[in-house]
Amino acid sequence: MLKYNQTILKRYLKWGWVAFIVISIVFGVLTLSLARNYPHAIHQIMQSLKNIMPSSTTSTQMFWGILGNNERAALIIMLLSLVPLPGFYWLTFGVTSISVGFVLGVSAITGGMKSAVLAFIVGILPHGIFEMSALLLAVALSAQLNRAWRQFLFQRRPATNSLQVRKVLGQYILLVVPLIAVAAVIESFITPQLIHWGTGF
Repeated sequence: MLKYNQTILKRYLKWGWVAFIVISIVFGVLTLSLARNYPHAIHQIMQSLKNIMPSSTTSTQMFWGILGNNERAALIIMLLSLVPLPGFYWLTFGVTSISVGFVLGVSAITGGMKSAVLAFIVGILPHGIFEMSALLLAVALSAQLNRAWRQFLFQRRPATNSLQVRKVLGQYILLVVPLIAVAAVIESFITPQLIHWGTGF
């Protein structure tokens, strides 16, 4: 089951990471530019992001909050496969990439480029490797379901059988869900320590 359509999964991981890096850089630079002309707007966006993030007082509470948010994001990607439009399932991944770029831009505004690089290396990358890979795998699985769904709706022929659908859903359970859980553990228990260590220099 885990080997089902591996070529597709690897292709989405490869080009998805390229897209993530490009989007993050572009919106990081855009945030820097906007901050010079519209500082109030940047402040409002920061407040909105803080409201979205789960409030917590302990690492355990943070873990459950992050886990719930990210598992929900992956599930939304899968549900978007039911929208009979190609590519719509990229929406959640795109918003996440944009938010990372915004955070990097804000870090550069407040502490310079060194701060932005440090924020990426110790604050985003350790858990982001697992989180973004999980979201990209969800996109790859959603793309397969979406294609089959559109073929069924518009061509009136079954593009896949129930066994293949079970394999795709099985990959979601066996690959995406655990990766998001690992990312939540790292972000909750390890990332704060890395940030504390990084800011000590």
